[in-house]
Amino acid sequence: MEKIFDSVRELDKRAEDAFNLKNGVLMEHAACGMVERIRNLLSSRLLYPQNIQGRSRQNNALDLPSSHIKLPQAELPLVQIVCGSGDNGGDGYALARILADFCLVRVVLVKEPKSPLCKLQQDRLSLLGIPITDMLQEHCDVLVDAVFGTGIRGSLDSEMSALIERMNAVQGYKIACDIPSGLNEFGIPSPVAFRADETCTMGALKTALYADAAKDYTGAIYVCNLGLPRRCYEGETGTFLLSVEDMKLPHRSVQNTHKMSYGHGLFFCGEKTGACMLAASAALHFGIGLVTVFGEPVPAAPFDFMYTLQLPENFSAAMVGSGLGRNSDTQARALGFLSQELVRERPLILDADILHNPKLPTLLSLFKAPILTPHPKEFQSLLANSGLAQVSVVEIQEHRFEYLRLFCGAFPQAVIVLKGAYPLIGCGNQVFVNPLGTNALAKAGAGDVLSGMITALAAQGYPSLEAAYTASLAHAEAAKLLYTSDYGLTASALAQATGRLK
Repeated sequence: MEKIFDSVRELDKRAEDAFNLKNGVLMEHAACGMVERIRNLLSSRLLYPQNIQGRSRQNNALDLPSSHIKLPQAELPLVQIVCGSGDNGGDGYALARILADFCLVRVVLVKEPKSPLCKLQQDRLSLLGIPITDMLQEHCDVLVDAVFGTGIRGSLDSEMSALIERMNAVQGYKIACDIPSGLNEFGIPSPVAFRADETCTMGALKTALYADAAKDYTGAIYVCNLGLPRRCYEGETGTFLLSVEDMKLPHRSVQNTHKMSYGHGLFFCGEKTGACMLAASAALHFGIGLVTVFGEPVPAAPFDFMYTLQLPENFSAAMVGSGLGRNSDTQARALGFLSQELVRERPLILDADILHNPKLPTLLSLFKAPILTPHPKEFQSLLANSGLAQVSVVEIQEHRFEYLRLFCGAFPQAVIVLKGAYPLIGCGNQVFVNPLGTNALAKAGAGDVLSGMITALAAQGYPSLEAAYTASLAHAEAAKLLYTSDYGLTASALAQATGRLK
């Protein structure tokens, strides 16, 4: 796991004071980090051979005394760096100065420098004789966005919006310095933002980069070292980035076992039986030993499941919500199910329609280990029904971290999986970000599969938080096993794919 921070301003200041890194040292190292990243890109096959816009070294050379031997010309890649007036622009000027050794550098001035470090870096660049222009070329090998820094305030004016539109139209590999220009401090576009192939963020990861809306702008995300160990730069945080290494699959290591060794999941079946069947099927594929559906068998019901109208005593986790429906009688029956002490004492996964029930928040504190899996609309109902906030789905999406922390603070024993382009898993004062999601999962039934997977792990004895984030990661990884087009995934195929993860 990696740490994520809402802001790194305090981290910068602490690093400058505690490690004597003032007077632009951090900026110099940030530029060096980007240089290394660009050097690696240029030396890899990612940009060759179709992208390199070969240029003669002499076009980028300094005026040297005539006594110097002129070496044979070499082809150089063209890197355009668009610089703003603040410290982000300073990063761009410093980057240009160092890149000039092995690239043809073209610096594009947006506005005259205002911050002291930006002025200093522009002066240093000018002393090298590297030209600065206000014209953006339509083609280059690499385009670096160094216009705005860690998020703008307010909206871009028409001039800046037009500039970013022109930058987006440039043909070349696009890199954002720290954060794509046009994203605000919460990662929301304004409404235009730079569309990067990758973002080189400085020092540490920021929550703004993991807003759902930011995913179409950041590309791949890399952290540039600032000249000191990352563990020394970073402070304490409650927000973490998950990786595939955090996914602990339910592999079986003991031979002398039986089905009950791997848990018994109880699935409450409501009006839309298909959704419940999907969840139950996913649980079975994801390692659970026994699945029981609480309700009448449906026509052509799968033979893999048990069916009951009586509450069994030996189940190890229960799920309510997938396919439940909004009918008042069905909702009342579900609340009756949840009121039973045996259900409350076991791990309980709550999804879909039950999350809209206005009585649910009053019951949450009675559950031993509830795991809730809302999408934003369902989360809106949870916030409203619990008296925490009356907000729109749009506002939730713009402040996902804030509202998730609010809810987790009110219900510290609960685990929340807030679905989205970047699923967020919250518990107590901690939030975990799943970066592995794919738009292929935007299909009906995919959420039911996730709920079934979480139920499977909870039934097998995983702690609630670990069950939630492991299932979320595995859900995304299973989608990649299907080898379909980005539009071709089906929930039933996804449920089966969960059993092929290694």
